[in-house]
Amino acid sequence: MPSPRWSASRFGSWLGCKQKYKLTYQDELVVLNREAEVTVKGLTFHEIAEEMESSKTEKDLFELAEKILATKEFDKEKYPVIKAIPRFYLWWQEYIKKYEDQGFKLYKENWENSKLKDQPLVGAIDILMINDKTNEVRIYDFKTAATAKINGYENQMLLYAYMIAKRLKITDFSKIQLYLFFPLADLKSEDENNPKKTAEKMMLKNMKQLVFTEEDVNRVVELFESIIKETSEIDWNNWNIRANCSMSYACSFCSFVGHKEYCPVSYDSGCRFPRKAQVLPKNLVKE
Repeated sequence: MPSPRWSASRFGSWLGCKQKYKLTYQDELVVLNREAEVTVKGLTFHEIAEEMESSKTEKDLFELAEKILATKEFDKEKYPVIKAIPRFYLWWQEYIKKYEDQGFKLYKENWENSKLKDQPLVGAIDILMINDKTNEVRIYDFKTAATAKINGYENQMLLYAYMIAKRLKITDFSKIQLYLFFPLADLKSEDENNPKKTAEKMMLKNMKQLVFTEEDVNRVVELFESIIKETSEIDWNNWNIRANCSMSYACSFCSFVGHKEYCPVSYDSGCRFPRKAQVLPKNLVKE
């Protein structure tokens, strides 16, 4: 029985590729042994960020990062995550510690549970800060793309705003601020002769605020409610792969690409599924 839980990534999967949505959320299949280096790089940074605390010095953070990086297998020259540490440390002082000192409570990797159209809705917020006295909220999400662009992340962030506002009974959305931080963007532009100045410059450049209105939140909620309704009305037993699957930019991030059975459109276009990779039912995969 498919999971009833909805999330930003599930909605995004439907909007990006309906075939991927079917395989992932309806058939509940997973792909093993096909993690791209760029994915490992992103997960590695998130692991470092999860361990950060305001009590840590920059030296502590460097040592933590080096310890975690030593356990990861990816091209560290191509993806020099360690170079992001100075800017991340400065970012933490400016956007986390400063607000902790002002009375905000910090919640890392906050799992938010809510509902949408009577369906369970979940979200993992990288950094959530709440001031109980003023009812102000700051939401931060880390994105590990090579460039710092908000485009494509709006729906996810607005969904977070909806979930938090619903739980805290916030009706004034100006109380909620949404930010995206791109710690790994433009890493190769670091100035080796003046790393501190570069770190500060890139920290500010790669911090983006998503300015929004209540109407923006309502628009996304209506879109996602329509997706829940649409998917519930589909006859999955008579799903036509070729009628609902086409090559697009979303294929770059799909682990099913090139599979003869599960993604024949990409297979016919010349993509090939790696021999070492496997497609298995989710319930057979050990955590």
